Amino acid sequence: MSTAGRNTVSGRSYRRTRPRGFAPWSPKPDTMLLVDQVRAVLDEYRAHLPMTARQVFYRLVGAFHFPKDERAYDRLQETLNRARRARLIPMHAIRDDRASSAGHSFGYGSPAAFWDSVRVSAEYYARPLTEGQPRVVEVWIEAQGMMPMIAEVTQEYGVIVYCSGGFESVAAKHDAALRIAYSEVPTTVLSIGDYDPSGLSILDAAAEDVAAFVEEMDGTAPTVRRLAVTAEQIAEYQLETAPQKRTDRRGEHMGATVQAEALSPTQLTNLVRAAVEGAVDLRALERVRTKSERERQKLVTKVERLR
Repeated sequence: MSTAGRNTVSGRSYRRTRPRGFAPWSPKPDTMLLVDQVRAVLDEYRAHLPMTARQVFYRLVGAFHFPKDERAYDRLQETLNRARRARLIPMHAIRDDRASSAGHSFGYGSPAAFWDSVRVSAEYYARPLTEGQPRVVEVWIEAQGMMPMIAEVTQEYGVIVYCSGGFESVAAKHDAALRIAYSEVPTTVLSIGDYDPSGLSILDAAAEDVAAFVEEMDGTAPTVRRLAVTAEQIAEYQLETAPQKRTDRRGEHMGATVQAEALSPTQLTNLVRAAVEGAVDLRALERVRTKSERERQKLVTKVERLR
């Protein structure tokens, strides 16, 4: 397919281009079988959607004996792209690294629209779930694509998820230290990442660096606990392993490595829920929820009178 230069943003011409937008597709039988297997995985874990491509990959390996190598993973990614363009798989079911934005345009179409927004705000009124808690609990997760799945669990407890993959940045670690140092109560960190030299060294370096910054700020260093992946979980769940990459020479050699996505969504979210419930004060949480609901009802009634 030829594209004239004047039809592209850059003005360049290309001999071939990939499909644009939604596009019909007639996959070969073996590819269609893969699509059906992906749909079976998505259906099994529909309560945890969206899933990352890597999570789908590990479920295919375990359930359908899909090849466990990077070539097969590349094939899966290409299949997911085409299948979503062909509407064979819902676009929202797969979590990609999405574009981010900054700035906003804001206003109201009328005074009535303003009062509608106030009414909606009153409906969603809530006190911070951290109110009355003896500690702040954070979850640090290495893979950004898994954050929405984890946050779906932690938000019920007022626990925020941070991407620790970016903690190789000194500014990111300093930001974390500021947050922790100026908290009125101690901080407990639950860490989720790959069981490999890079994943573990990122955590170790981040924990040490953040603690050093916090101490310089006269704060209390966080308690950091490895939640997943651990050697015990690899054995318990019989997770898929891979040899250590030759290029990854951080720390001692590891006989087997495991990516966090090897944990099924059910295993991962169950681990997170149990750990968070063990770290927060559930009685204090229930008290603030009850108080929030009582205040929410009063606000809704008051807004209705103002309208």
